[in-house]
Amino acid sequence: MSIDTGIKGLEDLVEIPENYILLGGGTPGTGKTAFALDYLFQGVENGEKALYVSLIASEDEVKNSAQLRGHNPESEAFKVQESTNLMRAGSGGQIFEPDKMIDSLRRNLNEFEPDRVVFDTITKFLMIFDAEPVQRENMSKIVDRLKENNCSGLFIGEVPYSMEDQPSRYEIAEFVVDGILKFQQNENGIAFSILKMKGLEYDGNTHSMEVSDSQVKIKPLNSSNSLDKGSSENSEDTDEVEL
Repeated sequence: MSIDTGIKGLEDLVEIPENYILLGGGTPGTGKTAFALDYLFQGVENGEKALYVSLIASEDEVKNSAQLRGHNPESEAFKVQESTNLMRAGSGGQIFEPDKMIDSLRRNLNEFEPDRVVFDTITKFLMIFDAEPVQRENMSKIVDRLKENNCSGLFIGEVPYSMEDQPSRYEIAEFVVDGILKFQQNENGIAFSILKMKGLEYDGNTHSMEVSDSQVKIKPLNSSNSLDKGSSENSEDTDEVEL
């Protein structure tokens, strides 16, 4: 069964099933946080539980952003896991502690039992690891845990302007998830495109994304154009992660 994402127009481009893990990446100011909050709170509105794992903002900042978009951050069905500190001071300098964040996530998945999870941002998490195989291993741990708990997930990826044509700073993240959404600034505002949807048919064209105080809306750049559907065959990766 497909989920109601809370993003107006997205269901016209792809029907996303439950327990599907997405990566949404883009440069600053492309509506990633608004997209993520609306995605989560649509679940709350539908009677689901939603967890926001924040590595860059405090719990109060996340709740304030949600309230500004007209959501109820004090709902018992919404929870923020504040994991902004991934390191501690040690005798030899800074000591990275990603396992603490993963342990907190595990507890929240088992005790709070969310149906939807947003991870903001996967970029900050991956940047603490030096080698790509280690990045892949640790991100896979998170994806595996979400899938084991039957969660639908959205990872937010931060992209610098120098890499604005890419959906993520770290390419390894693109192989671990099921679907990839790209947000990009252009002369018309924010461009939205789907780059990957494993096993699904989807519209791979570039569309316009409008972000208001209360709604994220996706619409064709030219409504007279027909939609070109990507197939489940060409949306499969050649280098899949064993999950």
